[in-house]
Amino acid sequence: MDLPDLELIRVCGQGGMATVWKARDLTLDKIVAVKILNKEFASSPADLKRFQAEERALEMIRHPNIVEGYRLCCHEGVWYYVMEFVDGYNYGQYLSRHAHVREEDCLLICESVAYALDYAWNNYGLVHCDMKPENLMINRNGEIKITDLGLCHIYVGDGKPISDMDHILGTPAYISPEQAYNDVELDLRSDIYSLAASLYHLSSGEALYSRYDIVDTIKAQCSDTLQSNDPRLNNPNLSEGFVQLLEAMLVKNRDERVQNWTDVLEMCRYIERGGAFKKRESAAISALKLVGLAGVGPATPTLKVSCSTN
Repeated sequence: MDLPDLELIRVCGQGGMATVWKARDLTLDKIVAVKILNKEFASSPADLKRFQAEERALEMIRHPNIVEGYRLCCHEGVWYYVMEFVDGYNYGQYLSRHAHVREEDCLLICESVAYALDYAWNNYGLVHCDMKPENLMINRNGEIKITDLGLCHIYVGDGKPISDMDHILGTPAYISPEQAYNDVELDLRSDIYSLAASLYHLSSGEALYSRYDIVDTIKAQCSDTLQSNDPRLNNPNLSEGFVQLLEAMLVKNRDERVQNWTDVLEMCRYIERGGAFKKRESAAISALKLVGLAGVGPATPTLKVSCSTN
């Protein structure tokens, strides 16, 4: 395949809708990534609109932890866009070779994503809507990069669902209950849930509700009774504070969940100092069931897991 001003080098990723190539941009004289929309999807107005919106979002939101978009193009009916090349790997690939990710690295991921999505939310009202290990990359400098804004939503505030489609958009193992129900407009709290679901998978090596098939996983995410096991059953090195953070971010009722990225960042910093939290005040169910003394722990007088809106 020949594209203007680009020298395609090799395929570095392939999904259901598009293929990502490593390439040399002959205009910019640098290595880039090129995402090419598969032809069968280019003929669908809805899929093409989503692809174009993804590139515009990447180009609009300039943040060191979000992959940068350069330009959207169409050549002889082939739609593609040029973006920053991340010389590294995604965490889905990492989990295929390792049992789990260390807690300190999970906290780095959590903080990096929180910084990026807090910026995207406060400046553009952007909700990622597909946070998962495969969409989290780390480069050779140890920097976390968020990729794939193909399902992203710009918050309007009218309370309406993001789609009137008859099927669910998102990845079952990481989808928030409200995204699965698709009955309200999504906000940053949906990404908070999905990031915690991703961190659960990374830290334990096992996804939420991993024993269920796709349909039952979605039902379990929405269930008021079904919970996943404490991640320390798979990784006993996880701290009390870290699993409390996941438990609070995974509360199924979004009004009782951790409410903003600033609180997520503060909790991460407190955990890094060896802290744990007071028991969460709300009785709202979480997707994560902690065992032993987890969820109680030694309390800090200045910071507690309180998932209600002030």
